[in-house]
Amino acid sequence: MRTALVLGGTGMLAGCARRLLERGWHVVLPSRTRPLMADDGPGRAARASISRGHRPTWVKADWADPHELAAEVEDELAGRPVNLLVAWVHTSYRANVLNAVRHLLADGAPVVEVHTCTPVPDPILPNPTQQVLLGHFVHETERCTSRAVLDAVERALEGRAPSLRHEDTR
Repeated sequence: MRTALVLGGTGMLAGCARRLLERGWHVVLPSRTRPLMADDGPGRAARASISRGHRPTWVKADWADPHELAAEVEDELAGRPVNLLVAWVHTSYRANVLNAVRHLLADGAPVVEVHTCTPVPDPILPNPTQQVLLGHFVHETERCTSRAVLDAVERALEGRAPSLRHEDTR
């Protein structure tokens, strides 16, 4: 089973996380609070619920402690590599969080980074990185965001050259 680590997957990336689940991915969602769509709780007990249905695995974590976040995700993965990283991490935490999870990625695993302001920073990780710049926000934001991010995920999984896509969500 392919594993996706979705940072920011309990908020605006929830639609992306749901779609990956529907496509058969094992999705790990680190966050401070358990999302409604997640399994029964953090840690080892969560693995059993993945086999019973299409629910992400929640790992209690906080961007403010990136090394603990990475340790909790690593413990949950039990040696399985991350095959896809999708990240929407606030600028002030971005470098520390991405560097902390770097060792969890399979060799060449694609990365999709989502940004909401310019200038878009250069990728941090050496992995092939698709970037999405989201523009204006309106009522239909989650649907538009999901579409834009999933397009970038598809490009990443197809092995297309890294690129920056601007998506105006008006």
